[in-house]
Amino acid sequence: MTTKHIPIADLLFDTDTQIREKTKVTVVRAYKQAMREYAPDGDVVVGFPPIKVAETQAKGARKVYTIIDGWHRATAAYHLGKRLIEAELVQVSSREDLLWKASQANLLHGEKLTVKEKRGAFRNYLKALQHRQPGPKGGRANGKIKSARQMALDLGGIDHKTILRWLKADAPRTYAQLMKSRGEEDDIGFVDDASDYQWDPDAHHRQEVIALLQQAKNSARMVIGQPALSAIANELSSLQREISKRLPKESTTDF
Repeated sequence: MTTKHIPIADLLFDTDTQIREKTKVTVVRAYKQAMREYAPDGDVVVGFPPIKVAETQAKGARKVYTIIDGWHRATAAYHLGKRLIEAELVQVSSREDLLWKASQANLLHGEKLTVKEKRGAFRNYLKALQHRQPGPKGGRANGKIKSARQMALDLGGIDHKTILRWLKADAPRTYAQLMKSRGEEDDIGFVDDASDYQWDPDAHHRQEVIALLQQAKNSARMVIGQPALSAIANELSSLQREISKRLPKESTTDF
């Protein structure tokens, strides 16, 4: 992961990259408060994970960075007059790829999305051709269409029948190809091809747990008081002990 501190003045707040309908004022307010407490007099944002950006070219020769993940953190820093913020540079291949990566970041962590926001993420997923496997000659334009369950996992666990309804409405020709190629029933009667993809509940729940832990980590960074930090540490220790009990014991046999 490549990170560097970039000027906040060089950030591009491109609303097209945000699938959320509006900026959450309460989140920005909480981030501003935490930034003040971490560095009241500094002009560099500290105590927060790096935002994610894609290097893009503005009009003229000026280089700017489009925000992929970290809109609320960057907004808080901007309003506080901070000068620098740490950012991870993400490589994107196209405008569609950029929009999908931004949508994916919001799907995997952060505040829960509305149905409308998830639908927007799904459309960016289609435009970036993520609903297809990589093709034999590279790229995805001619790749095999993924099953609805595979698409559902890519999109953070959205129900596969919802994926089918959206696919039929937003990309009817792709939907028809999927039905024809797999010999599956239409719409609600859809039967996914078990030979093509095997549902893995552990993988689904693992994604959910990791996303929640990432969100908890971000929230914990804003906690200052020792009693609150100790309470969080105790909960984490309890969770770790519970998981450790369910893990198989390491073998002591020397092969």
